[in-house]
Amino acid sequence: MTQTPQEAAGRSGAGQEADRHKKEALESVRRHLLEHPLDAGALTQAGTVLYEMGSYNEAITHLQKALSCAESLIRNQKDPKITEPSSQPDCPPEILKRLADCYTARQDYPLAVRYYSAAAVLAPTEAGPYLGLGLLVLQDERIDESEQFFQIARDLHPDCSEAYTGLAMVHQQRGDYSAAFQMYLESLQLDTDNLVALLGLFQVSCHMQSFSQIIHYLEVYLEEHPTDTSVLLCLATLYGREGRLHETRKAVLTVLEHEPGKPEAARLLEEMEKAIAEGRHSEGSNA
Repeated sequence: MTQTPQEAAGRSGAGQEADRHKKEALESVRRHLLEHPLDAGALTQAGTVLYEMGSYNEAITHLQKALSCAESLIRNQKDPKITEPSSQPDCPPEILKRLADCYTARQDYPLAVRYYSAAAVLAPTEAGPYLGLGLLVLQDERIDESEQFFQIARDLHPDCSEAYTGLAMVHQQRGDYSAAFQMYLESLQLDTDNLVALLGLFQVSCHMQSFSQIIHYLEVYLEEHPTDTSVLLCLATLYGREGRLHETRKAVLTVLEHEPGKPEAARLLEEMEKAIAEGRHSEGSNA
């Protein structure tokens, strides 16, 4: 089963900061909706933020209402309740795609397929619906079909990092780790903030025992997200495998500053301090 971006991100310090911004954005759009309850664009924005916060049922309620309002405006119906146009009167494909995302998160896959497919019909040049379909069929282990959807997304948008990530996951599931490695690299060259690609490359690198490139991308990512403890712990693990014990210890201590009770970090710190002490003892014996 492939990871969702939410699962990959974990509950890091960076994630907590992002949650704060989402709550502020939701409060702002809700204030707007008090005065403009049928604004399809604002309803879509609220649904999107609620989806990102994991409130899928409430997100679906807002998005279904947004879809109804947008369709009404597009048909130019004279609805006396609509006193002003939506901020996004032409957004049904976006709404359909976001509804599909919500149903995917709720594991209601037939409805997710229905909405992704409808979005693809209305917006055939957009990569998003094909990415969603690719992930769904990959979870169902329909690997060849998944590859086709990700290839369509890549052909439509050659600079789409998520399309390369999807193709990498296809290769990884087939056990072709070399091809997966290259596709994850392609993805990260397009977007160094692609956390799913970053953690996928980490998994493949561990399997292949090849760490130099993933260490580079982890370091680049952490320059922009220094409190992301999930990625920092990955980096600490790789430093340890490379024998860079003092760098491992420093990274683990940073993790523990943000999450003092993290057991994986505590175990790794104990291992590193033991290894450093043994190294000093060995040096003293050889002197």
